[in-house]
Formats: sequence, C-alpha cells, structure tokens
Amino acid sequence: MRIDQPSGMVRHLQVLRAVTEAVSRSLDLHEVLQKALAALTHVTGHEIASLHLISPDGQSLLLRGERGLSDELRRVNLELPMGDGLIGRVALSGRGRRVDDASRETDLLPAARTAVSTDGIRGFVCVPIRARHRILGTLSLGRQTEDRFTDEEMALLECVADQIGLALDNARLYSEIHRQLDDLRRAQNEVVKAERLSAVNGLAAGVAHEINNPLTIIMAQLHLLAQSPIGLEVEEALGVIDTAAKRAASIVRDLILFAEHRPPRRQRCQIAEQVKQVLAFEQARLEADGIRVRTDIEPAPEIWADANHVQEVLLHVVQNAQHAMKAAHGRGVLTIRVRPTVAGLRITVADDGPGIPPEHLPRIFNPFFTTKQPGEGRGLGLSVSHSIVGEHGGRLWAENLSGGGAMFTIDLPIGEPEPAPEAIDSRTRL
Repeated sequence: MRIDQPSGMVRHLQVLRAVTEAVSRSLDLHEVLQKALAALTHVTGHEIASLHLISPDGQSLLLRGERGLSDELRRVNLELPMGDGLIGRVALSGRGRRVDDASRETDLLPAARTAVSTDGIRGFVCVPIRARHRILGTLSLGRQTEDRFTDEEMALLECVADQIGLALDNARLYSEIHRQLDDLRRAQNEVVKAERLSAVNGLAAGVAHEINNPLTIIMAQLHLLAQSPIGLEVEEALGVIDTAAKRAASIVRDLILFAEHRPPRRQRCQIAEQVKQVLAFEQARLEADGIRVRTDIEPAPEIWADANHVQEVLLHVVQNAQHAMKAAHGRGVLTIRVRPTVAGLRITVADDGPGIPPEHLPRIFNPFFTTKQPGEGRGLGLSVSHSIVGEHGGRLWAENLSGGGAMFTIDLPIGEPEPAPEAIDSRTRL
C-alpha cells in the first residue's frame, strides 16, 4: 500500500507548527533564531536559509542565523548594506522579493554574485521580519534546483517571518525587563548599603559605651603607673592594660567589618558568642528604653557561617523587638533562646510587645515594608535578615505568641566550609 505524501496545505501547517513550537519555548535571542531556522529548513527541505537583523544604527544588516551557506557566501552575508542588494532592498522597502535565478538579478551585490553562481543558487525568496509595525530584519530561502517558489510558499515564509518577529520582540522585551531588574537590584543594593551604614550610626552610642569602659581602665592604670615604682604591680597593670586595649581594638574591628558590604565568608561560628556581642552592642540602648534581657542558651554545635552577617541578623531582630516594646509601653522583656536541632540550631527572639497585626505578617520581610513613622526606618532590616539567613541555607519566620508579643525564629544549618581557592579553580577548569 502506497502512502501518499502530505498535501501542500498539510505540509505548510507542519512548517508553521514546527516553527511556532521552536520559537515559543525560549526567550533567548540566539536560541530563538537558531531553532527557527532549523525547524524551517528541516520541514521544508530547503538547503539554504539566512536570517539578518538590522544593526542598532540602522545602517546595515547583520547575519544572525544561517543554514547551508558556503564559507564564501557566509563571509559575504556577515554584514550587508541597508537598501542595497536583494536582501538590503527588502529590509528597506518592507516588501518581499522572489526571483527564479538569483545570479542573473541586476541588483545582486557584486560581492555576492560569484558566490551565488559558484554555489548554484537559483530560486531565491526574501521577506521582511516585522514586529509592532517595525522591520527587524529579513528571512531568506534559496534553492539549488530549478523549482520555482510558489505563491503559497511565499505566503508561508511571510507567516514564518511574522512568528519569528513576535518571538524576537518577546525576547527583546524579556532582555529589557531583565536589564531593568538588574538596575533595580543594583539600586536596592545601594539602599541596603545605606541602611547598613545607618544601622552603624545607630550603634554608635552603644559602641561608644563599650569602648569607653576599657579605655577608662587604660587611663586609670596609666595614672597608677605614673605614681608607682616599677615592680610586680607594674607588670600586672601592664597586663590589665593589654587586655583592655585588645578589647577596645576588637570592638572597633567588629564595627568596621559590620559596616563593610561583602559576600558571606563562612568560618566556624559559635552562636552564643554572636548573641553576646549583639547584646553588648545594644546594652546601653536597651537599658535606656527600660528593656530587660533574658537569655537561655543551651550548648549547641558550631556552625559554618559568616559571623558578622549572623550578628547583623540578630541585631535587626533585636532592634525590631526593642522598637515594638518601647512604642507599646516604654519598657519590656526581651527573651533570647538558643537550642540545638537535628540539622543545626534554632534561635528565638521573643518580646512582650503588642505583637504583629495579622494582616502585616505575610509582608514583614518584604523590602521597604515598615510600620514605623517616617525617619524611624526604611523597612529593610528584616528583609536583609531574611536574605542573609536564606544565603546560609536557613529559615527565618515570625509569629505572634498566645500570651502577647511576637517571636522571631531563626533556623541555621551546621553548613559546610567554603572550598579552598585551588578547589574552585579546578572546578572552573573542568
């Protein structure tokens, strides 16, 4: 039994279906062009195809996809003048062109005539690619047989060009949106950096208090040294000075590291120490606001984390609770607990403030969302904290307590150390 070949209409529908599927599955410009030409030539059986796009300055046509071009013909087609030659005139006029013997056309570019004759290209058709009433480029097919391109094939190619035009416009819009999102992310990063600096300014009073204590000890011991003969007591005093000076240097160093904007650098981290550091930073302000602190820290494993980033998370959560309690009743109790878990550890920060309105709970980690008065915050602290915890492979969430107040929970995994630079290089080379 003989199986009939598909009719012309069926074959054309197959072409349109293949091209539509090819260009609708991707928003990458290069991938769209290559898939469209591959589908077109595969289904139609044409040996030669080329796709040109108009250059940004509108003065030339640039080859962006081809199938079956010889090396010489590809070289000639890499860049074509707008308005000259078979393809250039189609791009300028917006009208399709069909010829039966391309090598004999008088407006064929001289540089292309030899290559066309050598390759034996006879039938040739070229149509414009449009989108939103703009001409984006051209789509061309060539035959090395004497079969002429029919009106139906011309109409088919125009339909394919329209499909490609829509896909190109979608890809362009996607690229533009992606670029705008990148610009927005960069702008947000700058605002986040400003927020970090603002947080540092807010810490100044507490840090000054912390630095003042060891410096006072230093000055007192120096005063004693000036009045006492050098001996055992002097040596002991020098030891006290050394300890206090190192403490002051450590506080300053931590403050500088906190202010820097850099990617996470994981190292062994003891969460209990980070809790103590943050409470030391905030001690003066907590006391001034009438807030008592309770800690319940169980022995927990060390984790691989960026200590400064962990401190930043704790600081934002503590300050959020501090603000809520002060605004509600001018005092409060802050409770911080650390517990080991199967995968790492859990930190909870609870307050006895007014709690979080239920309608605000789904949005409290959104950038720029805040219930504070203008000038009191930008709504970035909790958003930054949420991102940092996520970068560490953990989870941060908030809930209201049945007895009043709110609680923030931070789950952090034990994690893994960062690979050595040599390991990173070797993976890159693979």
